[in-house]
Amino acid sequence: MAGLGKILGAYLKLMRPAEWSKSFGNMLFAAVFAVYFYNATLPLVEFSLGIASVILLWSGLYTLNDVMDWREDVKHSVKKKRPIPAGVVSPPGGLAFSYLLLALSLGITILLQNTLFFFCELVMLVNQLMYTSEPFSLKKRAVFDLISGSLVNPVFRFYAGWVLLVPNFNAPLLALVFIAGLQFGGYGLYRLMSAEHDKKLGYKSSVVVFKKKKLKALFYASIAVGGISFLVMPLSGFLPWIKPYGFLPLKYLVLVVGSALLVPFYWKPIRKPEKANMEAVYRLLYVHYLLFITGFIALLYF
Repeated sequence: MAGLGKILGAYLKLMRPAEWSKSFGNMLFAAVFAVYFYNATLPLVEFSLGIASVILLWSGLYTLNDVMDWREDVKHSVKKKRPIPAGVVSPPGGLAFSYLLLALSLGITILLQNTLFFFCELVMLVNQLMYTSEPFSLKKRAVFDLISGSLVNPVFRFYAGWVLLVPNFNAPLLALVFIAGLQFGGYGLYRLMSAEHDKKLGYKSSVVVFKKKKLKALFYASIAVGGISFLVMPLSGFLPWIKPYGFLPLKYLVLVVGSALLVPFYWKPIRKPEKANMEAVYRLLYVHYLLFITGFIALLYF
């Protein structure tokens, strides 16, 4: 039984449960913005199915990525612990599991009968395949790696939630800047942690091609823009010209204050991301993100 438990745990690990927070969070942010901006009604059953579909889609894509990259991951200080490079799950077993997850996601999408939602999932699927697979392998190409990994995916995760409430790609600009700004900057700093790994493998990724100081400045600026975009939305009552671009009630400033209190914990990885402990940073980010999501939802009802 212990062996079975280890194998089942390995398959669950392939799905990267911590990463579910990205889809869950972005879709919930979209729903809350739609409620405030367009007075939309949240269809709980349909929305829950949508979240499940996107989570299964990304779990399948993460598993497929691990199948394709396991030989390279063996050489990575952190990724070598993943189930396939660690030898707990075989590559064929991982591939079959990936196909199963993608099929389940597609089944739910068909059940939803929402063309715009299907389009969002299709964009994420195609983009991620281009990010990881030959002949494109965008993760190995400067500029394209950042666009594909940190702009396309977050925006369409957000819109996957939005179109379940509002049948149009018309989300408020500040909401999109908030999502894209923080996740572009965060992804960029994460990629800097793997700069040496990319260099050893001969990748021509952004963190290899461009100077680290300039990249850091870009990523810091992106995080700042995303943070400011969120900050001004609860202040729209005092700055009415902002309201057409996105707004939130003043009570959402609580999340800004709460996040600011955690800034000291990010100081070292922000200053020197290439020397940061990736696992420790991951834990901090996911705890922070889950707390932020919880607060974001709670403020909708209080």
